[in-house]
Amino acid sequence: MAPVKKEKAEMSAFERRRLENIAANQAILKDLSTSAERIMPRPAGRPKSSTTTRRKAAPVKREEPRPTRTSSRIAGLEADSETAKRKAEVEYEFAKEQAKAKKQRVSGDLNFNDIVVEGKKWNKDDNFLSGIMRGAQPNLRTFTEDDIQETTDEGLKVLREKMSALELYQEYEPNRTYTLG
Repeated sequence: MAPVKKEKAEMSAFERRRLENIAANQAILKDLSTSAERIMPRPAGRPKSSTTTRRKAAPVKREEPRPTRTSSRIAGLEADSETAKRKAEVEYEFAKEQAKAKKQRVSGDLNFNDIVVEGKKWNKDDNFLSGIMRGAQPNLRTFTEDDIQETTDEGLKVLREKMSALELYQEYEPNRTYTLG
């Protein structure tokens, strides 16, 4: 047996006032939209382009580095000779192994004698780390008064003059530590 619907109870004053407010607000919004349509011009449509869909760029495939080609004719080899093919394969394998060796991590202790930087080998003499150190040496002036006078760049000249005029505050000694309190 289907449930019998009871007749809707009479609306309360609050519900009736709420529905009246909703109707009044909708009327105001409708009036605003019609007056806005009369006042504001319609936006111009976008001109249609010849291609409506954008094409996605194909992903770039990265290939392993190959050695640069050398002329077989200059080397005195035939164009399709087996010797040239084998030579190219050997060079390619060698370049591939070198690239792989550069990327590998080194475990264990490092030997400074094995490190080559800018074509120089490291040795443990008096100037062992002098090539690495950069910047000014402590307690040594990097420029003199003659250098300031010979400087042609005005900005650098002003900066050097300011740096030369700096002095230590006489009240404090640089080698002494002070505590607060």
